Amino acid sequence: MQIEIKGKISADPRDRVLAIEAVTKAICQQTGQDPAEGVMMLLTAAAHLTMTYSRKPAEQNLMTLASALGNATVAADDFFKLKPVEVKR
Repeated sequence: MQIEIKGKISADPRDRVLAIEAVTKAICQQTGQDPAEGVMMLLTAAAHLTMTYSRKPAEQNLMTLASALGNATVAADDFFKLKPVEVKR
């Protein structure tokens, strides 16, 4: 696999998120994986990046990752206006 970025990378975080999403979808399609597998890949990559660049032990990074996921959810809602999901009980 080779990854090559051509052209200018947007300064808009929404555009960058959409680019990462497109790459993730393409990986899932080419490997025959469910898109949910892409979500797990992204979360695993986020955890790996955190562990790579943090000097803290893994257990101390858990709250950092949990907080980041919360912030990402708020950002996604702001960027894309997430649709409410009905909870079935």
